[in-house]
Order: sequence, then structure tokens, then C-alpha cells
Amino acid sequence: MPIKCPHCGTENLDGALFCDECGASLTEVSAQPSAEAAPAEAAPPETAPEAAPAEVAPPVVGALKCPSCGHENPPDARYCESCGAPLAAPISGPTPAQTGVEAPPVAPPIAPVAALVIAETGTELPLDFSKGEVLIGRSDPVSRVFPDVDLTPHGGYEAGVSRKHCRIFKQGDQFFVEDLQSTNGTRLNGQFIPPNQPRPLNNGDVLELGAFKVTFVVKREV
Repeated sequence: MPIKCPHCGTENLDGALFCDECGASLTEVSAQPSAEAAPAEAAPPETAPEAAPAEVAPPVVGALKCPSCGHENPPDARYCESCGAPLAAPISGPTPAQTGVEAPPVAPPIAPVAALVIAETGTELPLDFSKGEVLIGRSDPVSRVFPDVDLTPHGGYEAGVSRKHCRIFKQGDQFFVEDLQSTNGTRLNGQFIPPNQPRPLNNGDVLELGAFKVTFVVKREV
């Protein structure tokens, strides 16, 4: 029969030595005879019934195993029934399905504002205007020149692209291209651009950096 804790009143399983709820000792309670139980009369030996086999309690689903003695306790027990050690139940937060709150959607990557498309290969080189302008040329670690768009892997050196060949920037809704005194010059739609004199750059315009030809493409408005 359940054993009632003398401190908190929680009913514990028969045979428990410590309270599931407060960890108090239950040995004193289990040692006291029940007030309602009447003394059993001894039956004659010849009429004594055979003892029934002890029933094996089914395993407790989700039982908490005591870290001190290994005893399996009910899932809601706070203290071990066998040794009284505190039980730390695993803590896990509610899932979005349990709370009814859906996880925020992942935003798709933002497309570049504009790009240069290499004429020979069709390779698209995105232009990042987060710094206000895009420097186009060839990387040179010795001179510590690292342009935003490095044309070295695409044959820029062989085509006569300078380290700092030109820059593309935006003012209001208009893009501009400016030659930075490059060795072999910059052409816009076949016309040479004087150094340090920006020219308007529109969607579909063709730039020639030396012999390196690209098409300027506007991807989205900002």
C-alpha cells in the first residue's frame, strides 16, 4: 500500500525509503503498523494456503535513474526512493510545434546590384557597392593592391588590365565609370574615356579594359 510522507503528505510507492517529492526518510512510517490492520490469526498448518508468487512490477516508462545508487524512480520524482539523493531531470525547452510559434523563415540571399559579364566566357562577376564604389583591376601582393574585382584569374594580365584600372560608382540612380590612368586605357561602347573623367554607365553598356571586354548588367534597383 502507498506510504504517506509525514512531512509533505505525498503518497509514495510501497517499499520506498525516501519521499519522491521532498526526500524525507520514510523508514519511520514504514516501520509503524497500520492502525486499520488487525492482527492476523495463525491458521492451522494443514489449512495454510500456498503463498502466491510475487508479482513483478512492470518497468516504469521514462523512469529517472538515480546517479548515486542506480535505482529507477518515477518520472516525476525529485528525490531517489532508495537513497534520497536529489534527481536532476533533463530539461528541454518546448518545440515550436508545442508552443504554436513557427520558426522565422530564412531570408533568401540578396542578389547583387550589378555585375560585369565577361564577353569571352559569359562568367558573371558581381559588383558590391557596400563601400560606395567598386575598384576593378589586378591583384598585386607586392604593391599591396587588392581590387574589389580581380581580373587576374580571367586573363586580365594578358589582356593588359592595370592593377588599378577603373572604378564604378553610383550617384543617385545613375552609375558611372572612371578610368584611373590605366596603362592601356578604358573604352565605353568603343569610345576612349579620358582618365579621371567619369562617364555615365547604363545597363548593357560594353567596357573594354585594355583588350578585356565585359558587359555591364544592372541586376536590381537600390
